[in-house]
This record gives sequence, structure tokens and C-alpha cells, in this order.
Amino acid sequence: MDEKPAIKRLTTGTNDFPKLILEGEGKYVDKTALLYELATPKTDAQFFISRPRRFGKSLMLSILKAMFEGRRELFQGLAIDSLPWECWDEKQRCPVYSFTMASVNGDTFDEVKESLTKLVRSFCEKVECPYDDITGMAFNFERFIQSAAKKSTTGQIVVLIDEYDEPVAKFLNDLPTLHRVRNLLHDFYETLKSNSDVIRFLMMTGVTKLTKLSVFSGLNHLTDLSMDSRFATLLGYTHEELDGALRENIEAFGARRGWDFATAKDLLLKWYDGYRFSPDSKARVINPVSLGKLFSPGGGKLKSYWETTGGASLIFNRIKAVGKMPPDLENVRVKPIQLDVCDADTLPMESLLYQGGYLTIKEVIPVPDANLVDEMDPQTDTYVLAPPNIEIRETLRNGYVSNILGIKENTFDTLLDRSKHLIAAGDIREVVETMLFSLYAAIPPEWHLKDEAEAKRYFQLFFTMLGANPQPEFPSARGYADIVVERPDAVYVFEFKFERTAEEAIRQIRERGYADKWAADPRPVTLVGINFNPKQRNIDLPIIEAL
Repeated sequence: MDEKPAIKRLTTGTNDFPKLILEGEGKYVDKTALLYELATPKTDAQFFISRPRRFGKSLMLSILKAMFEGRRELFQGLAIDSLPWECWDEKQRCPVYSFTMASVNGDTFDEVKESLTKLVRSFCEKVECPYDDITGMAFNFERFIQSAAKKSTTGQIVVLIDEYDEPVAKFLNDLPTLHRVRNLLHDFYETLKSNSDVIRFLMMTGVTKLTKLSVFSGLNHLTDLSMDSRFATLLGYTHEELDGALRENIEAFGARRGWDFATAKDLLLKWYDGYRFSPDSKARVINPVSLGKLFSPGGGKLKSYWETTGGASLIFNRIKAVGKMPPDLENVRVKPIQLDVCDADTLPMESLLYQGGYLTIKEVIPVPDANLVDEMDPQTDTYVLAPPNIEIRETLRNGYVSNILGIKENTFDTLLDRSKHLIAAGDIREVVETMLFSLYAAIPPEWHLKDEAEAKRYFQLFFTMLGANPQPEFPSARGYADIVVERPDAVYVFEFKFERTAEEAIRQIRERGYADKWAADPRPVTLVGINFNPKQRNIDLPIIEAL
């Protein structure tokens, strides 16, 4: 009896498409029909797309390179193999120049400039075009493009640029240097626009659009695919792909735990699904690197994998530079312009968290009546953002605050574990008096806790991190309790004050009947009054009473 072929695993270690196919060990989930649709037009085929890190952008560029090189042997059995792709004809092929801007690095402006100059020199060498030290980097880049096009049988070239934003990301806390680097890149990228007639296809990728307003002013001919509904599923795995190409991997994963396919798939969706990249498409995709890590020989556990593939230092540095944490991340309402206006000086935190993959589009609230839109003050839809899945919520809960506040990971983990145990045991006093006090004490001294709303936001965030699952602004007949924590064996009602007293907080809970809903509840109900003292930059001793 013939043995069944081994199940190919999802690779997470290579972005090299030829290697992936030729070595035959990794599985590629076919996206070539979408790439064919993207690359087929011969006019205006110049694009930009942003996606979170480790979402397959580099692999996509490697596939495009192989497509334009006409390497048909790599595409046997894939959708594009049966399509009339122009580059199957050798005479239609263009030279492909693919590179990553991650190679343009340095800790100072001069180092970045030197690194970019070195990159352009290497281009010139490839087409035997002498580099002119007098005329400068941008002029030499243009000479390279023109020389490369002249050597092409089609008179055109293909340019693929990965991680376009990498050279500026590290200077987010150093705006003067960032501006100089950004201007340098503007001159570099503008050369692509001025020579677009000899560029058959251009694709640029990145995580953020934080340089768009200046760098992209020289590239306003690019088509931005970041929220294009046609390509919302270009990167990441769809539900249909789980049922198809990935079914055997899911079945094998589930079988090791005694789960059927439906059970295993449902858990995977809860943990790693939920990314919605277009407001005009309800399609959601799964984080590819997380699923690959889960299915790898060293994986197998439902946990956070994405964050371990590289920290989001850009986001953490930005929060530190702003000097405050964003508000509650579960129900963030933004206008489209907030996700698209991405100058480093004014970058909205919600935008950075969205582009970084920590938030995604949960809901689109349309304009009530488009016929009533004032042309002088046009209204737009509202996007509701939230973390996409359990993995990201765990990442935010376990790493977000500790990284920003500079708490050592082991110390923070111990704090979380201890707090969760205390909450489960009903010992809310130590949680508030010790754990919450420690977290407030860790807030950097230069951060301003200027009012009740800001201090209370940290209170709600910290309680979320401690695993208490707080319900903010809980309604009652005569107002809203700041936070309610309901457990199977207990109920806690919190009131938070700023530069007042804990006694006032307790009195407000009782006078306004915030806990009356549970008067007949068999569970014990505990009232907690907390006051934040701005002079001490921490909470006073709380008052804790039974209902």
C-alpha cells in the first residue's frame, strides 16, 4: 500500500520564492491569479502597498520577480501557469531590479546617505554605467534607470522595492534627522516618477505610510493598494484557503489534540484571524507567520508568535515620544483621513497602531445620508478599529505596557501572574494597593497625567493587563460606574477620582446606586474607591467596602 505523501509545512523562514519551490519542502498558498491581475496592465502599473511586518510582502516581491523573469518552471500547477502571462514569451521580458531599503541603514544622516550612495553605485555597476561623484546620488540613479532601459530588449525595466520606510523608521524620535533622511529619499524616489515611461512595473512595500506626505509627493503617480478591496486578500490567508490548500495542515494540527477540523479551524480563526485591510470588503485574513509558526515542528501551541518575530520598536518609540498611551484600543473610532495622513510630525497613534497590525477595521459606520453632505465640510464614513484577534490582545496585554514603561519582562510577567491569581482568589485589596500602585509608579516622570480622564485611562488599561476584564462606564439608573469587574464568584464596582479623596469615590457609588443591580445577587459585591494624587503621581490608599 502506497504511503501518503508527507504534508508540506508552511514556511516562515524564507522569502525566496525560487528556493521555496525548488527545495519542495515548504507550501505556497497560490496568490498568482491576483498577482497576474495586478501586473497585466501595461500602463499605470506602478503601485504601493502597506501591510504589517511579516505578512508576506517580501515573498510577494520575490514571486513578482520570478514572474517578470518568465521562470515558468517555478509556477507549474499554479493559477498563472494557465494564464496568458506576457513574460512566458522571452521577447516580452524586462530586466528586474529588486532591492530592500533595509540595506540603507545608519545611525546618522551621513551614514544613511553614504549607504544609499553605495546602493546606487551597485546599480550603476550592474549596467556598466560609471558613477559620477560630482553630480550626486539622484542624478546617478536616473542614469542607471536610463542605461538599464536601453539595454533591455523591451526598452523598459521592472523595479521592486521592499521596506521603503525602513531608513526613516529609526529616527522617529529624532525629527530633525528624520526630515533630512526623508528629503534624501524624496530625491531618490522622485527619480522613479520622472522616468516612469521606461518602468514597465513598479511595486513598493512598507509597514507604514509615515513618510507619505513628503517622500510620496514625488511619487503621486503610484496607485495605493493598501485599502483596495480588489487586493484585500493578496497577503494573508483567507477562510477559503483554510478549507482548501491548508486543510490538511489544520487536520494534522487538530488530530494531535483530538479535535476535528471544524474545532481546530474555529480556534485558529479566534487566535490569528480578523485582519481587514479594506473598508469596502468584509474579507478577513489570517496572519501568515503566526500560522506558519504554529504548524512548525517547534510550534503546536496556541500562543502569540507574531510578536516574537521582531519587536514593534517604531510604535513603542512613538508612544514614548508622545509621552502618553493611546486610549482604550477596543473601540477606536477614526475618520479615513486619520489612517492616511501620515507625516511623522503629526502621525496619529491610531494610524500607527493600525498600520503596525495592532488594530484593524472592525466596523464601517457609513455617512447617514450622502445627499446631505456639505461640499464645504464633507462628511466621511467612520471606521471602528479594534485588535484583530486573541494573539494581538495577548501581545498588547503582556508586552505592550511593559515595553513602553520599561518594566523588565520577567518582572512584568511575575506581576501579571500574581495579579491574576489574586483576582481569581478575590483578594482585590492587594491588587489595588500593591499591583496597581507599582504600575502607576512605573510611568515615566516626563509623562503628564494632567487630568482625571488621562489618569483613569491608565487605570482601565492596567486592569485589563492584569486580566480582570473590566467593563468601563457601566450604566446604572443614576449614572455610570467607572469600572465593573464581574466574576463567577464576585462583583467589584470601582469609582475613580482625581485630586479628591477615596471617601468621595465610595460615597458616589452608594449615593448613585452603582451597585444596586447586584443587591439581590448571591455573589459578594465589593465597592472600591480610588483617588489619584497628581502631586505624588500615584493612587492614595484606596477604600474597599462590602455593599
